[in-house]
Amino acid sequence: MAIESKEELETWQYLRASYYLRFVEGVTAIPWDQRFDVLKEIHGNWVDIGEDPIESMMEYIFEKGYFNVFCKGVTVYEDGSFRLHPLISVNLGKLGIYDDCY
Repeated sequence: MAIESKEELETWQYLRASYYLRFVEGVTAIPWDQRFDVLKEIHGNWVDIGEDPIESMMEYIFEKGYFNVFCKGVTVYEDGSFRLHPLISVNLGKLGIYDDCY
C-alpha cells in the first residue's frame, strides 16, 4: 500500500468536502436508467449481474455508497493536483468543470 503525500491527503479532503457533495446532488437528480449509465462509466469495471443491472447498481450503491464510485473517477497526483472523470465533472451542477481530455 502506497503512502499518500500530505498534498494528496489535503486534495482528497477538499474533494470530499466540495466536489463529492455536488456530484451526489447532481447524479441523484437524474433518473435511475440514466444514472446507471453514468455510474457504470465512472466505475470503469462494472459487470452487469443478474436480470436487472439497474437493481444491481442500486444494491451496490446502497452497500458501498456513491463515494466508492466517485473515487474510481478521480485521480489525485502526488503534488496534490487531480483529474476528474468527465462524467463527474458534468454532474457537478452549474459550477461544474469539464475536460474532454481525460
